[in-house]
Amino acid sequence: MDNPREIESKEYLEKHKILELFDNITASLVFQRPENPKEFMIQEIKQMKEARTAQTDYPCLFDDSNILSVYGMLDPTKKGFISLTQYKEALTAMGCKDFDTCPGGMEMDRISQDTFTREAKMGLKRASETVGPL
Repeated sequence: MDNPREIESKEYLEKHKILELFDNITASLVFQRPENPKEFMIQEIKQMKEARTAQTDYPCLFDDSNILSVYGMLDPTKKGFISLTQYKEALTAMGCKDFDTCPGGMEMDRISQDTFTREAKMGLKRASETVGPL
């Protein structure tokens, strides 16, 4: 059984999204490989704070072209749709949070590029929002 201090610590980490913050910064570090990692992390946190203040998109490794590339890999023959399983697995692998697990097109097991792109953008946005509200 967890002791009260352990429970309090877990609640603190969850409330302030500390683990998600570290995950996002670590992913950016590995992807960017900056010469000065400490300065890079400081700049990442500043960008997150600015995005929160201005209510703009948070820094994210995936841009529109990356999302379209992922979809293109899942639909190499350009059928215009992917399966529900492909959709869920790709969004999960990309680190998306809280995406629609029952999107339009699921009845026929045909998820469109528009649906995938929309859910990827929203899911990545939620995953990147590691700096809480003011």
